[in-house]
Amino acid sequence: MTHLSKHQLFTLMFIFEVGSTTLFALGIEAKQDAWIVILFALLIGLGFVWIYTEIQSKFPDKNYAEIIINILGSKLGIPLALLYVLDCLWHAARNVREFSELIILTTLPNAPLWLITFIFIGVSIYALLKGVEVLARASEIVTPLLLIAMITLYVLVYASGDVDFRKLNPILENGIGPIIKTLPNVVMFPFGEVFIFLMYWHYANDKSAVRKITMKAILLSGILLCITLVMDISVLGAKYTSVTTIPLVETIRLVNIGDIIVNIDAIGIIIMFFGGFFKMSIYLNGIVLILTTVFKIKSYKITLILFSVFLLWFSIVFEPSYAYHRWMVPFDIHYYTIIYSNIFPPLLLMIYWIKKKRAEL
Repeated sequence: MTHLSKHQLFTLMFIFEVGSTTLFALGIEAKQDAWIVILFALLIGLGFVWIYTEIQSKFPDKNYAEIIINILGSKLGIPLALLYVLDCLWHAARNVREFSELIILTTLPNAPLWLITFIFIGVSIYALLKGVEVLARASEIVTPLLLIAMITLYVLVYASGDVDFRKLNPILENGIGPIIKTLPNVVMFPFGEVFIFLMYWHYANDKSAVRKITMKAILLSGILLCITLVMDISVLGAKYTSVTTIPLVETIRLVNIGDIIVNIDAIGIIIMFFGGFFKMSIYLNGIVLILTTVFKIKSYKITLILFSVFLLWFSIVFEPSYAYHRWMVPFDIHYYTIIYSNIFPPLLLMIYWIKKKRAEL
């Protein structure tokens, strides 16, 4: 049986939330007010955390696939659970592609995409074959290092003298409209993605602490993402931040302290890589858990390996280029991903409440 401590759950969720978000300037459609978008989205995201954890509290020993089937019955529950496989596959494939492209763009420009992707997925398979607890222990080691690295980067960027907080002005130049328009995207990515932990919370040693731990992880990651975005805009300006490929890397590349501390963008790349690795692994394991639950498959390892081979192929062929990948971001959030994270869970909770009320009458 798998068991996760409070600290392991916290570190897994924190590093998952940071994940691939450092690649993007979230909410930059609101220009210099993007950091305000992050804060509003964080508050709304905490509301969705309450919904997710409320669902889990009604079925403390079941994963999300089992909960869906229990609430909706087999005829509706099994198809919906399998639809979640498609959503998680999309996220996992995008993460693999994002970080394979990141390595090629920044470090190994002549490396073939398939080789980087193969290594990325291969390391994930190795970790998951050892069990979720091993992945959680690894997150306990990586999270403090990631926090120290991020704080160090903030200090170095500020000390380099490139930070100009005046670039954050004027606040609300175009009113509240751009913030409201951009808000749904950021609520879903990254805060709504925490729904995947409905596949993991039943492993918690202390199930009564799940909500508190999750809110702490979301709050801390949201604050760090907000600080990162403030730094990006203060250094690059809102316009350049919105068009640059990887804003955080561009910000770090400008660090120059006495011609001694320079070229430290590798630190930022390592932060992104670890975040992407854990995020993809959590999605991949979630997919395998859904499949083994729905189809009652006994061999987890064989299912993991077979699906990973499919993920390797899919992550390479489903998008022609990184530019296309960036262009697709608003589409998947607007038209289907938001349904899985922000619509289905509240509906499931409402159906549970209605069924419970009827049973009591």
